[in-house]
Amino acid sequence: MSAVIETEALTKVYEGAVKGQDVHALTNLSIKVDEKEIFGYLGPNGSGKTTTIKLLLGLIFPTAGRMKILGSPDIGARAVRTNIGYLPEGAYYPEFLKGEEVLSFYGHLYGMTGRDLKTRIDRVLDVVGMSRARKRTVRGYSKGMRQRIGLAQALLSDPQILILDEPTTGLDPIARKEIRDILASLRDQGKTLLISSHELLEVELISDRVGILSEGELQACGKLTDLLSDRDTEIEVSGATPDALTRLAEAGIRVGDQVDTKASLRVPGEVPLYTAIERCKAEKLALVSVSPQRETLEEFFVRIIGEDEEKRRTSQ
Repeated sequence: MSAVIETEALTKVYEGAVKGQDVHALTNLSIKVDEKEIFGYLGPNGSGKTTTIKLLLGLIFPTAGRMKILGSPDIGARAVRTNIGYLPEGAYYPEFLKGEEVLSFYGHLYGMTGRDLKTRIDRVLDVVGMSRARKRTVRGYSKGMRQRIGLAQALLSDPQILILDEPTTGLDPIARKEIRDILASLRDQGKTLLISSHELLEVELISDRVGILSEGELQACGKLTDLLSDRDTEIEVSGATPDALTRLAEAGIRVGDQVDTKASLRVPGEVPLYTAIERCKAEKLALVSVSPQRETLEEFFVRIIGEDEEKRRTSQ
């Protein structure tokens, strides 16, 4: 796959009010976002995510480094700009406007008019599931509906790239699931999505790759299957007795949830799985299932950020 977003040693320094207090918002960022993928862009507050987005949108300019979008270094070119849809965090739309009027306003900003604009509005409202609410005012929309209209706005020009800032934050579980399904569907239709979010579970569920920033520097980047470590193996057993579980715990096998004679066992990496299974058999426990457990994205995120903070402390 070819990269549709590329940065090379991208750096942004904001001048401080006092000499010597410049803020290094981004330092030597080199990433590639491939076509037809969802790229999760993660980091704590102040890590440089928003600065990166502003740079990609041409709202600010880099101190050093280079960017390419759709293979072009001229990110201000019309062919590039019309191929990027952007949903900002907490987007605001005039509450007296109807949903379709919001889209009509943005469509005119894109230079769309007449039948072409109407056809496109019909299309994006259908994609985000807002066709039946198109004539309701924004004032009467729930937060999830406002996010859908925002996403429809980002899709108006039928862009190849979508840059979405916190698309599911503050939504209830049903609304998050609905937005997540829409985003996955857009990826399947050939769109490329860069998603900045603090909702790590949502990112883990739909992202093909992730990048993690800390203090303006990229700490990790890659596929989740490559980044997340395997950890304990979970064994479900039946026929468990208190004495048997005690002996298993003494052998280093952790006992988890228990319901009647069923129990969940966690086998840490230092205990060979074969040994754990043989001990279960020796205790006359019936094996129900054996499933390897993987580190979650949240656990990986906390570990990577923690390691970076520790490294910075020790280097001071």
